[in-house]
Amino acid sequence: MKPIFLSLSLAACFPLFAQASGLADFTLTANAAISGFNRENLTGVTPAQCAEACQGSERSGWCVSFDFNRTTSACDLSDKRAEDVGGLKTDYSDNPYDHYSLKPDPLKAFARVSNAAISGYNVENLKSVTPKDCASACTDASRSSWCKSFDYNKTTSACDLSDKRASDVGGLKTNYSGNPYDHYFVVAGEGIASPVPGNKHVLFIGIDGLRGDALFCEGCAVTPALSALANGGAFHRNVLAGGPQDTVSGPGWATNFTGFWADAHGVTSNSETLPMLKPHVFDLLKQSYPTATVGVVGDWYNITHNLKPAGADFVVANSAKNSQQATDTVKGWLAWKNPPTAIFYYLHNVDIHAASYAPLNANYQSKIRGEDAQIQQVLDTLAARPGYANEEWLIVVASDHGGLNSGHGGQSAGERSTILILNNSYQNPGKTAYCVGDMSATPLLQIDGATPHILDFLGLPNATAGHKYAGCGL
Repeated sequence: MKPIFLSLSLAACFPLFAQASGLADFTLTANAAISGFNRENLTGVTPAQCAEACQGSERSGWCVSFDFNRTTSACDLSDKRAEDVGGLKTDYSDNPYDHYSLKPDPLKAFARVSNAAISGYNVENLKSVTPKDCASACTDASRSSWCKSFDYNKTTSACDLSDKRASDVGGLKTNYSGNPYDHYFVVAGEGIASPVPGNKHVLFIGIDGLRGDALFCEGCAVTPALSALANGGAFHRNVLAGGPQDTVSGPGWATNFTGFWADAHGVTSNSETLPMLKPHVFDLLKQSYPTATVGVVGDWYNITHNLKPAGADFVVANSAKNSQQATDTVKGWLAWKNPPTAIFYYLHNVDIHAASYAPLNANYQSKIRGEDAQIQQVLDTLAARPGYANEEWLIVVASDHGGLNSGHGGQSAGERSTILILNNSYQNPGKTAYCVGDMSATPLLQIDGATPHILDFLGLPNATAGHKYAGCGL
């Protein structure tokens, strides 16, 4: 599979699965409701406001219906559909309820490439349409046998359906005047099943600039999501970056991704022109399992270019420091029937470049708390997957460097301090824990962090310079 580069612009280009259109996306059943199964109650609202709330980014991972009480102007949001609970109740006294069920989103079968199109190869043109209209047309019974993609003209509200993918025609054209087009392509089967035995997956969460000693201590930022991962798995609060290389992002992330120091992996600075000379851990996965798919999302150019896996299948560049866009992208992938086998999810806001990186600094703590809230959204979406109990996800949290005062790059203790968290049983108690407890008493270098443990979890040989923690393993 050729890599797909998805770009999210500042102009609210969000992943497909987070887009909300209101009541038009719901099917109404009058004088009916689901009996029970209410997850959240909203008061003093209209049906349109309930629809908007249901589709908002904080609820889109679970909300699929709501019951609106016309008498009290309130609604109950639910993670169930009528067919999940044996049908609707229709004999309430005075019939105060209307039931709204979210329609299947035709765009869920597509991924989008902003400001790009296939040049030529148009089979059918549709006018006065939305992207959802085009997606529905492409996948209906009369066209699904041949329609593989469409280009949507945002200026004219028209689309061209095609029987070609970008890889069939040598790539996409991205230099149209005014960038009127977005390219949408069918994600075959809504993803490809993980080929790793045990239906294993990896979710690698990278938090830029996070000192390991800024978590899980008296007075430190309160981080419910990261604490849940650490308490249910294993963690190390002082994995040492730097040493033979500068404590800056390029070398730090390349070491996390390869298990080698810069003298071997070649990324000695933040230069965008430096390729990794050692394989990315996710490329090692694809070498052993060629049908494994890999997704990468991040706002730093290097993450989605010279530091990404060479075989990455889905690459999303979100807007600068816009963590919600990155989060929505991962939630979108997790909404697929078969999400990517491995995902790298990059969060940038903790790297403040301001006074100070001290664990008790209020500004630094606020950034940590903000990213923790983003991670919680992803964890909620992951745990809500219909087949989650039959999957095994190793969740890895790591950072590239710490900081001192208002910067980093040197070899002080604060600049070298990074975090490592490993958890393969988050809200999945049927899984045997890969690793448990506080590992901090055992010295670990950054080469010993993410990559050796990912390889071990996946059952792959480790030929890197790093070594896993002795207490980890299945």
